[in-house]
Amino acid sequence: MNIGIVTDEISPNLSFALGAAAALGVDRIEIRNTASGRVPDLPEDERELLHDLVDEYAFTVTAISPGTFKCKLNAETLERQFALLEKAFDFAEEFETKKIITFAGERSAGDTPDNYKRAVDALARAAQLAQKRGFILAAENEHGCYNDTPENILRFHRDLEGSGLMLNWDPGNCYRSGCTDYRDVYEPLKGIIANVHIKDTQGPNSRVPWTALGGGIIDWAKQLADIRRDMPSVDLSIETHCFPLLHNTIHNLGYVKNILKGGVNHVR
Repeated sequence: MNIGIVTDEISPNLSFALGAAAALGVDRIEIRNTASGRVPDLPEDERELLHDLVDEYAFTVTAISPGTFKCKLNAETLERQFALLEKAFDFAEEFETKKIITFAGERSAGDTPDNYKRAVDALARAAQLAQKRGFILAAENEHGCYNDTPENILRFHRDLEGSGLMLNWDPGNCYRSGCTDYRDVYEPLKGIIANVHIKDTQGPNSRVPWTALGGGIIDWAKQLADIRRDMPSVDLSIETHCFPLLHNTIHNLGYVKNILKGGVNHVR
């Protein structure tokens, strides 16, 4: 299976993060944030550094995450988000990746059906633009967005069926939004999963939501067994989310590898 790391889950410092990833034997990376900001809006010197590091360590860039549509959607913000998406296409092309992770728009208690339709229409348009440029657009299920809870994830992607929009499946975010069994979402939508984020959570009511793998409520052994059965070549990106980042990323990487080797992990 293809195991990679979201680089800023080691450090936003590119030299440190990519050097550490290489030292850990990882050759697949997902790029999101750096010391200067979020892709694709990096200064030229940092882009050159990223090129040098990717070449030096022979990394495959599996995806970029520019944060598109992670906001309230209205006429003004949509214009900016589509402009950002076009820049993300160029950045993805530059770094030779075909996969772009996006979000589905932030929802609020006062939303009307028109607000939801605006999000669906925007993501349909975005997915079609991505296809025209030869990219895969995958919407990450995210707490507080239109695809947060299991019910909302299913509704959103069913309403976008046929648009080409894929799913960046994040069980951690799903459990953080009240999920009790990943299969409620995974089974009906596994045919459109293009990328998987791996992290663990102590649930929606925890004061400290994120924890190292094995310390939370997700049965990653079962989820990974299902993924291996259904989509053995999908990219799995370690997205640690809890400090200390490097220490916990090393733990998480070992935890996943041990599961895939058939080993038994113990809760920390």
